[in-house]
Amino acid sequence: MRTRLYIRAITHTDTGCVRRNNEDNAGFRFLGGSKTDFTALLADGMGGYERGEEASAMMVNTITDDNGQTMGKDPRQWLSDLLNKANRRIYESSLQQESLMGTTCSMLLIWKKKIWCAHIGDSRVYLLAKGKLKQLTCDHTVVGEMMRKGGITKEEAAQHPQRSILTKAIGIQSRIQPDLFRITGALKKGNRFLLCSDGLYDLVPDAEIGRLLAQDSLRTAAVSLVETAKKYGGYDNITVVIVEINKKTNTKNDES
Repeated sequence: MRTRLYIRAITHTDTGCVRRNNEDNAGFRFLGGSKTDFTALLADGMGGYERGEEASAMMVNTITDDNGQTMGKDPRQWLSDLLNKANRRIYESSLQQESLMGTTCSMLLIWKKKIWCAHIGDSRVYLLAKGKLKQLTCDHTVVGEMMRKGGITKEEAAQHPQRSILTKAIGIQSRIQPDLFRITGALKKGNRFLLCSDGLYDLVPDAEIGRLLAQDSLRTAAVSLVETAKKYGGYDNITVVIVEINKKTNTKNDES
């Protein structure tokens, strides 16, 4: 039998222990009927604005409704166009309603056996490969900018009072410039990607995230990550999307 690439994915979300509503949204889908062309997305509505839940839902729906039909030859352009399309929808809705709203966006795209990432805000994308966890995205926050300039350590950033102040987001300006980059060398059997909101990584150390993410069952890993954040206080919404790269001989491709 021929062995082929396949993808499994699962998402899990919780309101947390303090907030009354969940402003996180997430989703994933295969594109154009393919078993390997795939996209996953996580959006965290901005808690400092009204209608954060609506903004994150609009973000996810814009991406998952496309189905790759506008892809063309340039995945970077497709990602940029879709994020700007969502940004216009949210920004114009804010103007019409005279009520500000915004959201983060972290997105993974697997297309023609290449992996791309689009990112804006302070949700994150991690890669777990050979037991090692690596953060792939940079936080678009005041503290994140300080870290990139070498003015603060990662340990100091975790406790800084301005760590949640965003410098970029979807919906608060008429035009955006998301981070867009290709992830090379990661399309390998057993590798896992984690998309998560700050309700997870603000509370759970990276080492523990890596350990929980490595559990055999995707469902066990997803639930364990969320429940651990709740045990640490769960003061924000907590959402995870786990995407696993694998190979096998049949076409079953989804665990959810």
